[in-house]
Parts: sequence; structure tokens; C-alpha cells
Amino acid sequence: MRSDELDFHSLIDFLPESGSIRFCGRRAILIHADSMGALRKELVETLGSEIAKVILTRYGFSCGYEDAELLAAYMHPDSLEEFILGGPRTHMFSGIAQVEPDRLELDRTRGHYRMSGRWRHSYEAEQHLRLFGRADEPVCWTLTGYASGFASRVLEADMICVETACEGRGDAHCAWTLMNASDCAPELAGLREYFKPLNLRDRLNLLESRVHERTRELEASEQRYRNLIEDLPEMAFALHASGRLLHLNKAARQRLGVREAQLPALRLKDLVLPDYTARATAFLKEIGARRTTTTLDLVMRDAAGQPFPVRLQVEPVLKDERIVGYSGLALDISAQLERERELTEYARRIESREQQIQDVINEAVYILDGQGRLSFVNARMAELLGAAADAAIGRRVGEFMSAPSAARIEKDFARRIGGEPARPFEIVLPGRDGGSVVLEVNSTRFVGQDTADGVIGVARNITARRQMERELAQANRLSALGQFASGVAHEINNPLGLVSGYAEELQALLDEVAPQADNARFQTLRRGLATIQQQAHRCKVITDNLLAFSRRQSATPEALDVGLFLAERLSFFNDAGLTRGIELAVDIPPGLPPALGSAALLEQVVQNLIKNACDAMNGSGRIDISARAGADGVEIEIGDSGPGLPAGIIEHVFDPFFTTKAPGKGTGLGLSICYAIMNELHGRIGCGNRAHGGAWFRLQLPVADEGTGGVAHD
Repeated sequence: MRSDELDFHSLIDFLPESGSIRFCGRRAILIHADSMGALRKELVETLGSEIAKVILTRYGFSCGYEDAELLAAYMHPDSLEEFILGGPRTHMFSGIAQVEPDRLELDRTRGHYRMSGRWRHSYEAEQHLRLFGRADEPVCWTLTGYASGFASRVLEADMICVETACEGRGDAHCAWTLMNASDCAPELAGLREYFKPLNLRDRLNLLESRVHERTRELEASEQRYRNLIEDLPEMAFALHASGRLLHLNKAARQRLGVREAQLPALRLKDLVLPDYTARATAFLKEIGARRTTTTLDLVMRDAAGQPFPVRLQVEPVLKDERIVGYSGLALDISAQLERERELTEYARRIESREQQIQDVINEAVYILDGQGRLSFVNARMAELLGAAADAAIGRRVGEFMSAPSAARIEKDFARRIGGEPARPFEIVLPGRDGGSVVLEVNSTRFVGQDTADGVIGVARNITARRQMERELAQANRLSALGQFASGVAHEINNPLGLVSGYAEELQALLDEVAPQADNARFQTLRRGLATIQQQAHRCKVITDNLLAFSRRQSATPEALDVGLFLAERLSFFNDAGLTRGIELAVDIPPGLPPALGSAALLEQVVQNLIKNACDAMNGSGRIDISARAGADGVEIEIGDSGPGLPAGIIEHVFDPFFTTKAPGKGTGLGLSICYAIMNELHGRIGCGNRAHGGAWFRLQLPVADEGTGGVAHD
């Protein structure tokens, strides 16, 4: 009979009346695959995987060998090839796996045999995955044993089946190779051990002796552990899963005044003060949920009734993933808390002292953390940022200043953090009075724990220095221009006098020769001579201004009552028609300190500023005049409602010959002369645009000392 003619129904007889099954005439039984899985699990967990593999392999070998003998009598195979292929056929009849042979080599002369194929749906791989998960090695032990036993009986040679791929370790299917035992490579020589008889009695006796030896070692180790815990200077304890005390070491019993006989009636919550009872109970529940070592600070009462703080360190005791108790330490942290309190107080004093030092330093100090956010600002820096120090922490500098200034700080931060060299730089912040504050910033990396934690910067206010530099440069320009203007004026005055004199003489001569002539040519000549005299006079005014600009305006300083001075001069300007059509708003508080200056020179400055304001408003608008006492002296401010100063010219308004008026309407020397006069009076003059429109000019005069002469009114 050929192997493919084997029929399941012809091999097996079901005899339910007699309670038996016959396979090839011999009794057989049906076993559920899960039952074989349970046997595998019991063997692996009781004897270990190596011994379990030997037992199951030997079991499979016996089954295969017996099936071969039965099949030989029943099948009467036509050839050795048909006989060997009957094994996979009967294997599938048993529901073990789907067998797919793909190669068969039979050399009976040399006694060399080899066969290979695949197993699909192996019950053994399925059970192993269900019970143990994915394995690292092939797990179809009974299948390889069966193939080895069947082939060994059929071929009458020692044959071994090797599983090279297995669904139990994650492969797509199981693959196997059947070969002569003598052909096994050296690395497969160990497979022979799985086919040798196993002496379980000797194995069990050896295991039992090892268990007894290990038990004695564990008992000795446990006793040493108990002695160690008992003699610990720290308080140690053990709890039942319910929280009941099982053990307190000697240090804990003495400190808490507890006798061993009291332990069964005590719980952890009974050892703490009443205020901490609920917390102790919740603590054990938290450990049960987290299943890891957990700490909690509580207060206990000692044998004398005095409270003392402790830190509990408790670990759950697990058995089969179930909490059966707790073990822990109760550490007295009184000294630690006192040290922490002292260190906190010391750190607070140091921080307060450093903050006070930083606050009295005139320079602004800031620290940027590793993300470029403010982590510290002193009082001066907070004032410049326009925010409270606490409110600035954690925020970026771009929230407090213009984009260019913030970008400059961020660029410096990136360079410093990157270890690149950086130079001092300048930023501009808005001032409280509406002006600007110029800061020079020096920075360096802020290093902590040998790594760069951020950047510390010191910003120095150099607004006054920059103002002085501008004033010095302006003064130098004015001095040079004054010398030049003086020379030009003197050079022009002489020929200008001749031109004017000859024009006047020609006018007189023309009047004598033809006083009433109606000749058109005489009329043109008269008009020309008149124009020459008018323009010569205009040139004379310009040269007089040049001489006035170049000439040092000297005057004896005197104490001025600024309020009275302004009231008198504004009345005079109004009577003279200077402010005709203009609305004047005057705000001069009483009690201003006397200013040091010259009434005559100051009048010239105020008159020029009011005249410029009227011109800017085309003779119609409002002029606001105010005075106040400032930190550096007495200030006079004149503001108008005109168009204001165009962008980009504020820095040049005091330059000689600079004017915004139409050609022929001004010489550009008025504000330059005002600037020179204020310098002569040891004062200052500045300008800018008002927020609601128009321009402002501000005069600053020093306060008169007590030794200065009487207050001048005129």
C-alpha cells in the first residue's frame, strides 16, 4: 500500500459501547490539546525546561516508534520510501500538526538517510505560546521526538529530527530536518541527550537534597537578617497586609515604649499622633497601588510622651504578585529638619544680603537662564524694565523693551552660551519722563556645577554721558562755526557798507538831477537802487546775527524768580504783538526755587522759542508754557500745537544754518544762538515731539545757591 492510500477511517475504530478506540488494532485514547499543555506547564514549572524537554521528547519518540511498528503490520508498504512517508500521514491523523515533506534522500547501501519538511498548525507551538509566550528556541519537542522514533524504527538506524524554525518563537511555520544521528554537526551533538532514558528518581533525589540544603541556607540567612534588623540603631518594623504590627526591633521598642506582647494589638496608625492617623492609613493604600518603596513624613510620640518627627520608608512584601505585608524604617529626622531650618535661614539671610547689595548698586543687573528667560533682576533693572522684580522672573526681555534692544540681548545671549567672545553693547529703553535711557551692557556666562546655566549682565546708564558727548561735539562745532562766521561777517560787512553807501549816494544824486521825472527808465533805476538798499540791509542783519552767534554772550549770573520772570515777559510779548492770535496756556506752580541765570539772555532765548512756535503754527494755535522744579534744577517747557519736528532732524535743530522754514524766512541761527546762550548760563536746552501733536523745547537752569545775589525781576 502506498502512503497516500492510507485512510483515517480504515486505521481507527470508535467503539463507544465498550468505551474504547482502536488504532491499527491496538487501543488508543483521545487527549485534549489543552491537557497536553497543562502537562507541559507542570513539567516545566516543577522540573525545569531542560528535564521537561527530555521527558516530552522521549514521550514523542516512543509514540513514533510504536506507530511505525503498528503501521508496518497494517500497511505492508511497497517500498521503504512509502513506509517512511506513512509517518507524516499518521501524524496528521492524530491531529498533531499538518505535515508537508519536501525532500527525501534514501541510500540504503551506505545507510545514509535525510528528510526535511514543514509543520503547520503545530498543537505544541500553540500551547507553548498560550502558556509561556514567545520562546527563544524551538518548542515542538514531542513532534521532533515522534519523527525521530518513527524514522529510527522504519530505517532501522539511529535518526534524529532537528527543528530549524518554529511558530513558537515567532517564525511563520515550523521547519524540520531528519538525519542520521552520526551526521549531526558538533553543535547538535547535545540533542542526543534528549533521547537517552531519564532516571527521574535520581534526579528527584538530587533536587530534594538541593532543596533541603537551600532551605537550611535560607533559614540561616533569615536568622542573620533578623539579628541584623533587631540590632539596627534605626527603628525597623514589619507589618501585616492589614497594617497590624508583626515586628518592632529593639531600637523602635525602646524609643516608642512598646513591649513585644503589645505588638499583635497595634497598627501603624497607633504609633503616630492623632493628626497623622488618617495620613498613615492612606499611606499604606498608596503603597499598595504603587507597589514600590514610598516615603512619608509623620510625627510619633516617644516613651516619655514627647513628639518627634520621623520619615517612614516602607516597601511592600509581594508573593505571587499579591501584597502579603510591609517592611520599613522609621528614621528620626529631628536633627535633619533642624539643619534644614538653619540652612534655610542662612540661605535666606545670604539672599537678603545679596539682594540688598544688588539693590544699592546703581548699575542694573539681570540673569538669563538656559532658555533665555529672566531668572533674576535687581531693583534698578526692574525699574528700567517698568515692572516689579517678581513679575519679570520667567519672562523674556522682549516683553519689556523694543524689538531691536531685545534682539541685541538675545544675540549676546546666544554668543555667550555658545562660548564665543562678546563685546559690550548698547540698548535703549523708554524712560519714565517719555524720553529714552541708553544702557551699556557687559555680560558673561553664568556658570553653575561646571556648566553654563545662563548669562549674567550688568547694564550701566550712559544717557548722561552720551548727552554730554553730544553737547561737547555740538559745542565744538559751534565754536568752529562761530570763528568761521565771525570772519565771514567781517569780510562781508566792508564791501556791504560800500554797496549800501554808493546805492544811497546814487539815490540822492538821482533825486537832485530828475526829482520829478516821469521817465520809465528813471523809475526802473529808482526801484533798483531801493532794492539794492533793502537787500544790503538784509545782509547786514544776517552778518549781525553771525557776529552775535560768534560772540561769547557774557553776563553776570543772578538769581531769577522764574515764575515772575515768565509772567512779565509773556505780558510784554503780548503787548508787542508777538503772540497775537495765539492761545497761551501758562502753568507755573508757586514756590519754585530761584534759578541762576541772566534775565536779558534768558529773555532772548524764550522770545526766539515763542516766535518759532508761532511761525510753526502759522500764527494760529496754542502754546503751553510751564515751569517746574526738577532733580537737576528748574525747567521751563514751551510746547506748541503745530505739526511737530519732522523725523530725523531733532539731532540737527541746534546746528548753525539749519532751518525747517521756507527759503528767505529764516537764517537757521536762532536755535544755535539759544543753544550757545544756555551753555553760557550753565544750563541745557532740549527738544522733542509731544504725544498729542506739536513740538516741545525744554530749558534747564541750575538752582541758585544761597550765596547768590538777590532775586532779579527784570
